[in-house]
This record gives sequence, structure tokens and C-alpha cells, in this order.
Amino acid sequence: MGAALTDVHHLKIWVSDLARSRSWYERVLGLEHHTSFEDEDGVIRGMSFEVPGAAFQIALRQNPDLARALFDADPFALQVTSSGLDAWVAHLDDLGVPHSPIIRASSGHALGFVDPDGVQIRLYAPDEEVHATQVGPGGVYRSGPAPGFAPGRDRA
Repeated sequence: MGAALTDVHHLKIWVSDLARSRSWYERVLGLEHHTSFEDEDGVIRGMSFEVPGAAFQIALRQNPDLARALFDADPFALQVTSSGLDAWVAHLDDLGVPHSPIIRASSGHALGFVDPDGVQIRLYAPDEEVHATQVGPGGVYRSGPAPGFAPGRDRA
């Protein structure tokens, strides 16, 4: 097929305060500033960041209305290794960032935390053995409340 997807280029996250979110994402996820985007009025309201060790970027775009619309949403999950989840727990604890415990999810293990605007970030470690026990015939995962996630946040 000629029209094929090859990878993820970037994830865009709507934020209410670009400076606050830039500081948080650089501190918590270790993002490295790549490009700033100036609007027609000369104000920088967007930035892109390299994700160390990954082949995609994360972009932050200031728009308070859209940031509020994403409150309590989990629009994406970032992949890590199983052993990396424990390191992330220690890192988040060192920074004082509240997070869920590591839970067994639909096809691996995950933990979650929120950014300054309440957008949920999932760190997901795929595990084929977990997937085989959690997903039934026809590839259907029957979700129940996931321990450690608040109501409305039970999908990893």
C-alpha cells in the first residue's frame, strides 16, 4: 500500500498557561525545547519539544478553553518498559508529583498522573502475557474498575 503511516510525528497538548506547562513538562518528562511558535500578534503560544529516547515530539499549545475541555481526559499513553515503571515511580515521588500505583491494565502495566491542567498522562509498559489473560475472544477487553485510578479514569 502506497499510503502508509510510518510513525508518530508529535502529540499536541492544549494548555492554559504555556510557561507553567513548559516548566512542568521539562521537569517531569525531561522534554527538551525544540521550537517556539509565534502567533500573528507576536506572542509565543506554542512550543515543540524533543522526547529524549523517542522518535516523536510533544507540542504544547496555549488555549485555555481547549485545555479545560481536556480536564480529566487521557488522550494518550507513553510507552515505557516494565522495569522503567519502577524508575518512574521513584522519579515522580522525588518531584512530589502525585500518581496512581502501578496497575495491571488491558495489555500490560500502567501508572497515571496529571499535568497542571488536569490532563491525564499514562505510562504504559506492554506485556504480552498480561494481554493474553486480559483480552478475550475477538480481541475484546472487558473493563472493570482498575485499582488505583479514580472513577472516570479506569482505562489505561
